[in-house]
Amino acid sequence: MRIAIFRLGLMILAASCWTPSWAALNHNHSSIKALCKAYGFLLGQEYSLKRIEKAYPALRIQVEAARSTFESSFAGVKKALEQELIQAMGEASFQKFRGEMEKKSIQLLSQQQLNPMIVQEFLWQVKARAKGAEMDIDVLRYLLSVKYAKCPAAEFLDGFRQQFSTDGIEKAQGIKLKLQLPQSWLAEEGERPHIVKKWINEGGTGLSFIMLDIRDAEGYTPSALEIEQFVKSGKARQTFNNLGKVYDVGTFTIERCKGYWVDLSMIQERVGLRMYQRGVLYQLFFRGKAIGIMCMASANECDSQKADASAELIKPLCRQVVNSLVLEQAY
Repeated sequence: MRIAIFRLGLMILAASCWTPSWAALNHNHSSIKALCKAYGFLLGQEYSLKRIEKAYPALRIQVEAARSTFESSFAGVKKALEQELIQAMGEASFQKFRGEMEKKSIQLLSQQQLNPMIVQEFLWQVKARAKGAEMDIDVLRYLLSVKYAKCPAAEFLDGFRQQFSTDGIEKAQGIKLKLQLPQSWLAEEGERPHIVKKWINEGGTGLSFIMLDIRDAEGYTPSALEIEQFVKSGKARQTFNNLGKVYDVGTFTIERCKGYWVDLSMIQERVGLRMYQRGVLYQLFFRGKAIGIMCMASANECDSQKADASAELIKPLCRQVVNSLVLEQAY
């Protein structure tokens, strides 16, 4: 068996993206700005609903229906946003910020014209927002990030998904596939030649990522039996032990193709900064190409337990993403 082909998995891992220090919700200038924007959006929406209730008492039931529809999807998100902002900027600074934001919302929104047609359109928009429509994508990403911080897989199960296709992408090397990913994860171009696309959590400001890698396997596609033997013989574990610590290995089948997965951790060093990464690599072969989907969480080397915990959180999500894979040329 041509074990060298399986070493492509190592190449995928070595090409993984680099991230700074880890946090439960990563707080930096970009993420705090996004949190503030999402919080301001909620304040503005609630002020507008209360204004409509006051101006049109007969529409109170319709207003409450719109509010309830939105809350059915984003219950508790406002409070969670407040906690994140308090953690990021401190209690005193947050209270000052909230006061200023409420004042600005009233000043701006109170000047907007109201009439029955505008009111009905707005109430329709509020209901549509419950499904992720009719709102700024940056706001939506952070509402979802906060809501599903403790259970990332639930975002996918609740239908907040984005679609991706390699059709027409040169890096895909002729492989046409489709994937579904959580909507709050920001898609970015891969820096390396074989990284087709990567997605970063928390709207691109987080420290977990999903990466799609497609490489030339020299025209070779191992059989299902060869994949099984590679795993059962211990050669898979031995191969990846050269890169980091292997916790478990196994096989999977999707689109009538047999592949293998590896649960592992590794240390990456760049310009003196040592990072710990933990996650799962899914690898399969199709039409002489190696297709890899990697899900990883990162942390400073001294804070590895946080990355381990984050990796456990995203593991069910990774399985859902892999299960969404459609190889269009397989039919």
